[in-house]
Amino acid sequence: TYAPKLILLDISDINCIRDVAKEILNCYGCVDILINNASMKVKGAVQSISLELDKKIMDANYFGPITLTKAILPNMISRRTGQIVLINSIQGKIGIPFRAA
Repeated sequence: TYAPKLILLDISDINCIRDVAKEILNCYGCVDILINNASMKVKGAVQSISLELDKKIMDANYFGPITLTKAILPNMISRRTGQIVLINSIQGKIGIPFRAA
């Protein structure tokens, strides 16, 4: 039994993800199940949303989960066990007005 430990992670901050993954692995030794369930959305007209915000959304919804998975995956492979779950929105398949990013 492990005492719970709160570890904060801004999944849109790609630069800190590897360090947080190392902290988790150092604390617990492994991750049995990685559930990628982060999402960021913004509502607005395409021309009014900044490119910086578009990039932050892509980092949170795509690059962040990939970076975290790649940081945890080698440990799962070496142990020959582990599960990775990706939960995302249907918005990737259906166009919704004012949700271009």
